[in-house]
Amino acid sequence: MKSFEYKRSPYLFIYWNEENKLVLYNYNTQTKALVSKDIISIIDSLSDWRNLQQLSDKLRINKKNLYDAIEHLTELKIVYKNTQRNNDIQDSKMGLWDPIDLAMQRQRSYGGRFAMSERVGKSPSPVKNVTGISSYKLSKPQKIVRRKVSLEEVLDKRKSIRKYSNKHISLPDLSYFLYHSARIKNVFHSKEGTLTERPYPSGGARYPLEIYVVNNRVDKIQKGIHYYDPLKHQLVLLNKNKSYQKRFNQFVKRVLYPNLKREPDVIFIITAVFARTMWKYDKLGLSLILSDLGCLYQTMYLIATEMNLAPCPVGKIDEELVKKWTGLDWLEEAHVGTFMLGVPEADQA
Repeated sequence: MKSFEYKRSPYLFIYWNEENKLVLYNYNTQTKALVSKDIISIIDSLSDWRNLQQLSDKLRINKKNLYDAIEHLTELKIVYKNTQRNNDIQDSKMGLWDPIDLAMQRQRSYGGRFAMSERVGKSPSPVKNVTGISSYKLSKPQKIVRRKVSLEEVLDKRKSIRKYSNKHISLPDLSYFLYHSARIKNVFHSKEGTLTERPYPSGGARYPLEIYVVNNRVDKIQKGIHYYDPLKHQLVLLNKNKSYQKRFNQFVKRVLYPNLKREPDVIFIITAVFARTMWKYDKLGLSLILSDLGCLYQTMYLIATEMNLAPCPVGKIDEELVKKWTGLDWLEEAHVGTFMLGVPEADQA
């Protein structure tokens, strides 16, 4: 029995599977092992390089049994020998990463599409049927004569703006913004179910994102939180509880203080219906959803810039508050982004 030293991989998660058994998972190599509590004790002792004698003395385990267990874990790349020091272990570079963030990033290397035979159930509907307190049909925007501006100019002018004038976004402007940013342009059928086309791209045309409109200052529609129906181009009032809205606006101002002096005219809460994307994609689902969010953000930015409005995303949200406010089941549909919109101060436009 050669005298090797061993150390655990830094890329490990431990979780319980559906049968309530412990699973040890190396998310860098995508290897897994069902393990006992004794194995977990061995792994826990391998934060630094140790040989079998040191481990046996510490854990009071027979060296032969210990050797067999560690060799098996080595084959799975859950534990490394000192002959593998440079292969996978890069502790000096781990400090920048949260383990969960790194695990998600590594998933992209191993993800792909499920075969049709592996997909569970029917393709989820790309359209929600939402009923609320009331609904307001937005007018289809007319062709507005605006100063002709090139795409290059809009891209160059695009920026985040958090300082607002005393003017407010009009209802026609809100309609124009939503219509050109997020409406459903077309519904079509494919072998992968019913799909849609919208102004921004989406991985596999799955379009998991939904938009909830918090109206603070737009006239002619009720203050509160509305669901934006992208198929009918209408707003569905879900909740007009002033306490929720006040607390939400205070939270946004607190997060962006001192750059935000007052609440924006409109805040868009963006959620994802996870099943739409995860039905098709293995291990890539969440990553693709966040890529979709970036595409929607940029589309919103460009439309807002073309309209001379003040756009800005928010990187944080009070999830419990929004969960209660919207009544969503967050295992099925959860918050992934927030986007503010107002009329900029003269020196910001």
